[in-house]
Amino acid sequence: MSDFSDISVVIPVREGSSRVKEKIFLPFHEELSLLEWKVDQLKRVQQHDRIFLSSNSERVKSVAHTMGVEFLPRNDYLSTGHDASFSEVITGVVKDIPTRHFAWVTVVVPLMKPSEYKEAFECYLSKVVEGKANDSLVSVNLLKEYFWDDKGPLNYRADKDHTISQELPNLYRVTNGLYMRDKESTLKEGYFLGPKPFMHKVSKISGIDIDEFEDYQMALALKEFYDEF
Repeated sequence: MSDFSDISVVIPVREGSSRVKEKIFLPFHEELSLLEWKVDQLKRVQQHDRIFLSSNSERVKSVAHTMGVEFLPRNDYLSTGHDASFSEVITGVVKDIPTRHFAWVTVVVPLMKPSEYKEAFECYLSKVVEGKANDSLVSVNLLKEYFWDDKGPLNYRADKDHTISQELPNLYRVTNGLYMRDKESTLKEGYFLGPKPFMHKVSKISGIDIDEFEDYQMALALKEFYDEF
């Protein structure tokens, strides 16, 4: 295992979901829930005492204990509904980690593989910590697609000079699967990305983000293309 000892893996967990009830506890693979599946993925990449479940839930605390990872208690203000701003949630969680750097990992992006996390961690160390060419890292899908807003096309000519897809400008969709930054800058600026993040491209199935029940069904269907069990 590579030396990621100065990186805390933070898995923020909130029991409530406005769209899918108890989403993080939905079954995903064999006996594992979405939450347990995500912990199992990260245990293949990072040492167990550097993986932290952040929550105010006793049920989540029990999962952390059962799976041999750490639990970071989070107060109710940072956990209930949307009382706290997202910036407050980020800083309220990150302030308690014991390392200089962290990886913010989302439970509801289940198909990002351990090998992709490992590659991302290595890129973070080389591009951000050592190379300093970037100040943070985010997982993305590269999109070569045609986009419109209410006023018209955004990234191509929708006329006789139509742009072929290979010549479209690079647009990146944030997958919500992984954010990495140093603790000090995050606490100072209130966000887990800086102005110059490294765009870490991941596979299309790694970009599946479970927001609604249909997304969950899609993730289950696409699991057959996942090959790191």
